[in-house]
Parts: sequence; C-alpha cells; structure tokens
Amino acid sequence: MTRSKSTFLPAALATLMLSTAPLPAFAASWLRLGTVTSRPYGHVDYCSRQAADCTVRKTHRQLPPARLAVLTRINSAVNRAIAPVSDAQQYGRYEVWKVSATAGDCEDYALAKRAQLLRKGFYPEDLLLTMAHTGQEHHTVLVVRTRMGDFVLDNLTEAVLPVSASRLEFIKIQSPEHGGNWLRVTGKTGTAPTLPAG
Repeated sequence: MTRSKSTFLPAALATLMLSTAPLPAFAASWLRLGTVTSRPYGHVDYCSRQAADCTVRKTHRQLPPARLAVLTRINSAVNRAIAPVSDAQQYGRYEVWKVSATAGDCEDYALAKRAQLLRKGFYPEDLLLTMAHTGQEHHTVLVVRTRMGDFVLDNLTEAVLPVSASRLEFIKIQSPEHGGNWLRVTGKTGTAPTLPAG
C-alpha cells in the first residue's frame, strides 16, 4: 500500500482555493459494482477487532447530497493530521488497519475520514473503503456515494475528485449492504445505483 503523501499547497492558498474556486463541470458517475470477491487481509483483521462495523447494513431509500465542502474539509484535515508511515515500520508487520491512528498508511487515512464523516451524519453504506491501483502500487481510498456521483477521498491529494476524474484503477470496494463483504469494481457508469428498500 502507498506510504507517502504528495506535497500539499500552502495552507492559506489551499483554503482560498477551496472556498472560492467553482467546481469543474462533470457528469455524475458511479463505480459499477460486481460480484463478491476476496477481502483484503487487513480488513479481515480489522473486522476481528471491530465486529460491529462489519455486519449487515440498513440501507436508505435515496442517495444523499454530496456536501462537497464537508468532504473537502475532512479530506484535507485528516491528510494533515496523520503522519505517513508504513505498517512494517510502525508495527513490524503488514496490513494493520486502525481508525484512530496518528501515523499510518492509506487504509488508516481512509478509516479516519470515514469515522469523521459518520459523525457528520453520513450513512455507513455510503462510505466505502475501496482498493485501487495507482499505476505503481495498490492503494486504499474512501469512496463516498452521493446523488451527484461517487467521490474519492485520497491521502495522496487534497482534491476530492469524482470517480470519473480519478486516475486510479479501481479494483474492489466494500459492499454497501454488508460492511464485511467486498465486491469487484467492473467499471464506471452514469446511471445512479438502484438502492434496495430498507
């Protein structure tokens, strides 16, 4: 998994850009989800410690608004709060996923962002850990499902990007319906996902 972050813009410039720059036009796009696939080892270990977070989820009847200002603020804050370090360096073993890390790698950033967004009223089924490939190595991000499309929160960038603009190759994603299951990503679609009644 990735272990480093890109160089961030100076704080004042970043704040100005995030508060005043208009969002670029884009067509809403969502990841297309396939069949059940293998679970990342780190998530299996995480679920052994956080079993309540890895069960069936009650889904709601419609996707939420994007709340992009909140996504951007939390993405930036977590990226700055966690020091990048590999699990091998920190724990002497690979794939240790923690929610409240002060130092860690990509999964720890994604879990911290998920935890903060849950406190902001987002639903668990819309905050999906997602494994991707950067072109050089495997990498985990948080994908947030909204009525404006799926958005990527990534520790390698301050920008919150729609999946249609991301350069990542998405491989597998947490199931919206069960926190312990993962699904293959089979592409991207302009059609909003159909949500089960619940």
